[in-house]
Amino acid sequence: RKVAENLLRQARQQLDILQATDNVFQSDFYSYRYFATEGFLPGYSFTRLPISAYIPSRKSSAKSDTYLSRPRFLAVSEFGPKAIIYHEGSKYMINRVLMPVATHDEESSGYFSRAQPCEHCGYIHQHVEHDLCERCGQPLAHTLNNLMLMQNVETVRRFRINSDEEDRFRQGFEILTRYHFNTTYPTTTVQVDGRDFFHLTYAPTATIWRINLGKTRRKNKNEKGFMLDLERGFWLKESEADTDDADDTTLPSESSGHKRRVVPYVTETKNCLLLQPADDLDTDEMATLQSALKRAIQAEYQLEDAELSCVALPDDSNRRILLFYEVAEGGAGVLNQLIDDADALQQIAKTALSICHYDMTGHDKTDKNTGIKPCVNACYDCLMNYGNQRDHRILDRALIRDFLLAMTRITIQASPNQRPREVHYHNLLAQCESDLEKEWLTYLYDGGYHLPTHAQYPFDPCQTRPDFIYHGDNVAIYIDGIHHDKPNQQKLDKSRRDCLEDEGITVIVFGYQKNAWDAILTNYRDLFGGRHG
Repeated sequence: RKVAENLLRQARQQLDILQATDNVFQSDFYSYRYFATEGFLPGYSFTRLPISAYIPSRKSSAKSDTYLSRPRFLAVSEFGPKAIIYHEGSKYMINRVLMPVATHDEESSGYFSRAQPCEHCGYIHQHVEHDLCERCGQPLAHTLNNLMLMQNVETVRRFRINSDEEDRFRQGFEILTRYHFNTTYPTTTVQVDGRDFFHLTYAPTATIWRINLGKTRRKNKNEKGFMLDLERGFWLKESEADTDDADDTTLPSESSGHKRRVVPYVTETKNCLLLQPADDLDTDEMATLQSALKRAIQAEYQLEDAELSCVALPDDSNRRILLFYEVAEGGAGVLNQLIDDADALQQIAKTALSICHYDMTGHDKTDKNTGIKPCVNACYDCLMNYGNQRDHRILDRALIRDFLLAMTRITIQASPNQRPREVHYHNLLAQCESDLEKEWLTYLYDGGYHLPTHAQYPFDPCQTRPDFIYHGDNVAIYIDGIHHDKPNQQKLDKSRRDCLEDEGITVIVFGYQKNAWDAILTNYRDLFGGRHG
């Protein structure tokens, strides 16, 4: 009865905080924020609600109770099971998650989910069973079960603290980062001297996952997640042999009987950029390249350290891909500038060289004759910072000097889908129905212009089939031969193309006079891009 009365009192106190009528704009029940979350106010920019930890007061009055909020990506570790929080001179422990009612009844309730992460490229698949990764085609080794979307949590004040406990909680959590594309995004191949150098994929609405797999120093690495009392929401001991919390009176003495091992996770929609070197680099090289490019992008676009994040995929021990994402809500709008502009990437490489104490010829500027502070492998003036302390021992600026020098000579080969540009070009070429269409397509390919997404794409409502389509831009391309000069054909063409424009599709017509093509391409530079290389 005492436990029930205490839970009821806390629930009422939390409702009073959430419904704080004296400051409605900070309330979680703010109506405009709710409507925006449900999609009724698409024109408004409301930040996604953070995850909150309920901090009970020392007094009986609910007025002293409060919520401590953190962004979701930070909360997945800072508000992890049994994590310690320091607040206003006191210590609190996360001992309970505020769960919906009756989540333990049925698996079909939707509260728990499954996902298949790819151990090769870091892509994650949800809700469906796959044998091969949709992104890279590699076999999927395992499935993460009992994934639980992280909710608001509750804390309890700690009265007993000692040095052993401080050391135990310093171990932290193993956080797994994965990404999922909501649609197909184009891949850009970056070349140096005609050879593939690295591949870029920009995804403006990718879903980034952050998954808490468990304590970093847990005994069984294959055991993922934490034990949870599904009825009351308390985090439980990992096993009967677990004596870490044996003397802790703030944890429940026994489970309600409904318990399960769960894996907390959070998701956010972010602007992200994937960079994958064409040749495999070792861990030291990738770690150094990660730090150098991140600092160079921040310096070039005047970003704060907290506005841009970079994660190595699939994990820190096996770094194949660098995932850059913009932390700010809505994005800072810088990553998309790198995808099609060779000059921007070259400038990033030059900035990275300067950060690593090299000039544009690769000469070390920290030579004893230059008067600059010596730097052997890395220092806090170049690659080291507070956020990459785990990598300090493997950072070595000399490892990436040649890579950055080569990056200053890059050319870009953009593709409108995940296939390489050359493969996509040959697929479009095979669908062309006239020599003039093939010549136009080859002219774009050789000139480094953006290629169409589809060829011979039918629009049944307008009874027409444009020669090429730029699907994401809603642009239809016609390559008109000499027979389109006939009056009857011109009348029919106008009727069909007016219909397309009424449907919101831009129509661009290229004639058989090839000397006029450059002017059209220049006029629609935002669509076709410019010549590269």
